[in-house]
Amino acid sequence: MAIQILSNLNYPIGNIINHELQNANSTRIAVAFLKHSGLKVIEDSLIYCLNNNASVEIIAGLDFKSTDPQSIHYLIKLQKKVKGIKFYCYGDSVEHKTRVVFHPKIYLFSKGHETTGIIGSTNLTRGGLLTNLEVNVVIKETKPLYFSQLEAIYNSVKFTDSVFSPDEEYLAAYSDVYNAFLRNEEKAAKDKSIQKIVTETIKREEILPGPVPSIKGVIIDVIKQKRKEAIEFVPLQTIYEEAERIVEIKRLKYKMDTFRNSIRGELNKHEVNSQHPDKMSLFIRSSERKGYYSLTDKGKRYEGR
Repeated sequence: MAIQILSNLNYPIGNIINHELQNANSTRIAVAFLKHSGLKVIEDSLIYCLNNNASVEIIAGLDFKSTDPQSIHYLIKLQKKVKGIKFYCYGDSVEHKTRVVFHPKIYLFSKGHETTGIIGSTNLTRGGLLTNLEVNVVIKETKPLYFSQLEAIYNSVKFTDSVFSPDEEYLAAYSDVYNAFLRNEEKAAKDKSIQKIVTETIKREEILPGPVPSIKGVIIDVIKQKRKEAIEFVPLQTIYEEAERIVEIKRLKYKMDTFRNSIRGELNKHEVNSQHPDKMSLFIRSSERKGYYSLTDKGKRYEGR
């Protein structure tokens, strides 16, 4: 094991990230802020490793509208051109009314038994990689103790409903909001037309694919399968059992100790008569048998995570 604590004043962390990218078989990055300027710093190394059949995942936060549309556009296009790269966004905490602000800076590189983990203050921006006063810890291991811990944190981020893969339609709306906040954040926050676009982006996020299906997506799959067996209303116990079976077969990452509570919560939230402000009216409860559920027309058409 080798551990270094570096500041950009001593040696820019961007140099190390470029080196690791060129040599890794697998790269995973989770950063609060993503800028096109940062992607330009690592672009050559990124393309090099992808052309050598390496895999790359990048998760970028959207809090405070600091991730710029150019970077999102670049990675959406790159995914279409090159195999091996996956790009996700982590939804804005304010817009989703959560207390979780997405603020990590994690870089994970692996090649066989050799691993490198970087954790510190550097976002994927030109300043963060090269010129800002940043401090980072670089951990190289062949028996990945600290790497495994960072990997677990990364996976706890990746496998949540807040993570989605943006598309061009989402990007167009996000760009309008981003530019409005860039001009005048206070005014944009009160602008009804901008807030309408924000609401539309949230709805779009709900149906965009993520790393794994959402719990509501799993429930829909269960009920659709039972409908093929001519079962219109499915008992809650069957939904529990079939959903757990899907999770096991597909090796999806969920907290199984609270999984059934999460299923019940999603059914209640998105049931047609729910009073929840974010309900999607996907499920309908049987009026004749307690604890039996079917799909609304919207639920039958639903696509997304």
